[in-house]
Amino acid sequence: MYQYYTVEISKNADGEFEHSVLWHYAETDEAARLKGEAKFHEILSRAAVSDFAEHAAILFSSRGKRIMDKCYIHATEQAESEVNEDAEH
Repeated sequence: MYQYYTVEISKNADGEFEHSVLWHYAETDEAARLKGEAKFHEILSRAAVSDFAEHAAILFSSRGKRIMDKCYIHATEQAESEVNEDAEH
């Protein structure tokens, strides 16, 4: 049995974070990875157009190896001020 994980992370306009962890398993490594990739892309399809300041997905193996990650950053007053603060440091 093989297992992969997807994590969905979102940050709202108030700066609060949420996350969920899902697991995907199958008899072969490839089948488990492909199930994980399908969920990864499903999350990103919502993240691309979400109202969250930040909306991300990560796919990794049961051994902790990162396979894919992507984050969408949407313009909000909070996100813009954080980007400007980071640029100053």
